[in-house]
Amino acid sequence: MNAAIEWGFVLLARFGWSAELGDAGRNPEWRCPACNARLKDRETWVANGYVPQTPAPRLRVLLVDDQAMVLRATASMLRELDVVTAGSADEALRRLADGSHFDVVVSDVSMPRMTGPELFVRIRDRHPRLAERMLLVSGDAYAAERVCAAVADRERIDVMPRVLLKPVPRDELVSAILGLGRRSLPRSGTYAIDGPVPTPRAKVK
Repeated sequence: MNAAIEWGFVLLARFGWSAELGDAGRNPEWRCPACNARLKDRETWVANGYVPQTPAPRLRVLLVDDQAMVLRATASMLRELDVVTAGSADEALRRLADGSHFDVVVSDVSMPRMTGPELFVRIRDRHPRLAERMLLVSGDAYAAERVCAAVADRERIDVMPRVLLKPVPRDELVSAILGLGRRSLPRSGTYAIDGPVPTPRAKVK
């Protein structure tokens, strides 16, 4: 290998290029800096090769609002999540009834026919674990408080979902959803792991 080629390899390495040798140490495969960055994100290298990392699953969010423009705008804000929209509480219940799985439900408070707090009551009856991972949003804090209080009193509910005031800053909404989504139970087939697995006790002889 002459000095010019050696110097070329040094320059490539300096600017982030790397080479993986082929068979018998010949025919190196060069990777550009962008390829190396993607590879680093995807794999963890160890002494004898690499261990592929499984990407974190995207939270699946059911977003409910009767105003189509608000629904689209909010869905676009949550680009890092898997968002399914519903234009009414009835549509949201239908999506849940068909077996769709969701990690978090975000619903507007003031909607015709069935309000967000009333939707919470229905979800609480049919999907109690999901009800624990529900957020409400409203453009009128006073009205939302009154509606939630009335529903809670009528249904004898001690704790209602958290209410965020619209327009909700994107970071606040994403943070609230991620916080609730961490409560989602690990799934395996048709079963769910509910809490820590108990440690077997030693038998007393």
